[in-house]
Amino acid sequence: MSRTLNFQFEELPLVMEGGFAAGDVTGSAEIAYHRDGEWTIRGIALDGARRLSHSAHDIAMAARSGYPLPPFERRPVMLDEGDTLYLRIYHRLEHDWRDRVQDAVIEQLAADHESGPDTRADHRRRLQAG
Repeated sequence: MSRTLNFQFEELPLVMEGGFAAGDVTGSAEIAYHRDGEWTIRGIALDGARRLSHSAHDIAMAARSGYPLPPFERRPVMLDEGDTLYLRIYHRLEHDWRDRVQDAVIEQLAADHESGPDTRADHRRRLQAG
């Protein structure tokens, strides 16, 4: 049985050339992981932004209230698995950033162990009984 975690990445370079990093992206990857620490990438999303256009009424109301209106709406944008960008990010996470993802999985496994009952003993008992 696998569980999932949301691995956030910032400034992940899409291109590495002669020691220079270019095309940094920010987003997240859904990582499926197992108790033994093995993991795989199930999905990748980039942080997306869309400029908002506010009505004159909304701008006036915001000015009176003292709360500025946000200039952008932000949300994750899922990439298709076959997309070139997906494949490039997938490759970076699997190779160049593998240690970072592995560390996140190990931290999540430790948190899982601390927050829940030890199900391994229950599993062993079920196997012995059955």
